[in-house]
Amino acid sequence: MSFLNFLKKRRAKKARGRTAGAAPAPAPVARTAAARPAPPIVSMPKSAYDRVYAEVMATVEGLSQDDVAELLLLVKESGSDGLNLGGYFTRGYERFFKNREWRWREYDEWRETFEKLAAFPSNWTDINYVPTPANRPTHTRLLDLDVVELQHYLTETGVPFDATLQKTQLASMAEHTEGLKTSRLWTRLLKKEEEAVQEAIARRPKVLYDLLMRTIAYRAKSIRDLERAQALGIRKHEVMLVFEADRRFVDLARKKNPDAVPPYYPNDFTQLRPILDND
Repeated sequence: MSFLNFLKKRRAKKARGRTAGAAPAPAPVARTAAARPAPPIVSMPKSAYDRVYAEVMATVEGLSQDDVAELLLLVKESGSDGLNLGGYFTRGYERFFKNREWRWREYDEWRETFEKLAAFPSNWTDINYVPTPANRPTHTRLLDLDVVELQHYLTETGVPFDATLQKTQLASMAEHTEGLKTSRLWTRLLKKEEEAVQEAIARRPKVLYDLLMRTIAYRAKSIRDLERAQALGIRKHEVMLVFEADRRFVDLARKKNPDAVPPYYPNDFTQLRPILDND
């Protein structure tokens, strides 16, 4: 018998020995892992700066929503929650405010309120103020000139003077010379005054921008200070004024909005002092 036939008979014998109809063992069923619930989405609380920024910028007209969002990112890049104005001030102005028509309604509303009262807070900044040199006394106007200019003028007009004289004394001597208002000195003074007027007009938008960003930064600081105090169990605070005469304006602001915090109006320097139980 060949070896090949031997293997065939061996296999046939094994096949006959198997139980008829026996089904092969089922393959193990892979278990699907139970689906886990998605973790809850936790929204981080907005910072004090974010809250104040959103509230104040809602009163600014002339900027798009994208501009407002990008300016906030620029502020946050400074890493100081708004207090490091040097980190974003110039870039923010150049990018979003310079050479653009815009207004801050809150500032306008406070200005109208104070105009109706015929009184303004001590530190109020009037962005519409333009110097009117012609309304000042001649002697005061001459003080805008340099000492060398006054000395040169007196020399030209033949007026003797002591080289040690102060500017105010030189201005007094020049004031009483004949032909002052037709002199080259006076022409230079008028030109300098006109330049000052134009510079004041050009500075208006940047001054308003400065007030805007400082108001946001320091209101946010006031809120952070209050929240820290509340975490320590401090619930009462005292209003600290730079000038007592400004209390009427602060009281007006707090009556208008009981939840308001300093600065209550643009360029307000009021602070809140925590009152401890043993105070």
